[in-house]
Amino acid sequence: MVSPAPRRRVARADARREVAMRSARELVEQQYVMLRQRDLARLPELYADDAFYSMPGLTVRPIELPALLRAWAGAFPDLRTEPTGLVDTAGGVVVEQRMTATHTGALHTPLGTVAPTGRRVSWDVVDVVRARHGLIASWRSYFDQGLLLADLGWRPEPTTVATPLAA
Repeated sequence: MVSPAPRRRVARADARREVAMRSARELVEQQYVMLRQRDLARLPELYADDAFYSMPGLTVRPIELPALLRAWAGAFPDLRTEPTGLVDTAGGVVVEQRMTATHTGALHTPLGTVAPTGRRVSWDVVDVVRARHGLIASWRSYFDQGLLLADLGWRPEPTTVATPLAA
C-alpha cells in the first residue's frame, strides 16, 4: 500500500510569490473580490510589508486593514460598489466608484461613533493605488466624510456653549 504524498503547507511567503507578478489593476480587482466575499483576513497578503492604507482621518498598516474593513462591513453589511471609472497609471491604478449601503451598525470614525440610523446612503470614492514588485505599496481612499456623516444625520456634539458678548 502506497501512502499519499505529504501535503505541502503554503507559507505567507509562498502566497506572496503567487501574487508577485500581478499588476496594480489585478491587485485592486483581487482586493475587491476579497471584500465582496468578506475574506478580509487575507488582505495583508496583497500588500508590501511597508505599505499603508489610508482613508479620511486615518492611516493603517496592512496587518490592521482587516479590522478596519470589518468595522465598516459591520456598519454597512449590505455595502455595494459600482465602478464608474478606472485609469491605469505608471505604477498604479485609480478607481472611481459609487458606494451604496444601509447603515445598520455602529460606525466608528475619527470624529466619533455614529449609532445605526437605518438610512440608505450613497457616496463617491476615489481609490489611488500604487504597486511595487507585484504588491500594493499604498492605497489611498478619498471620499467626503463630512457629506457621508451628514447624510447619516450625524452632527458633532458641541464642546462649548457660545454666549453673547456684552456691549
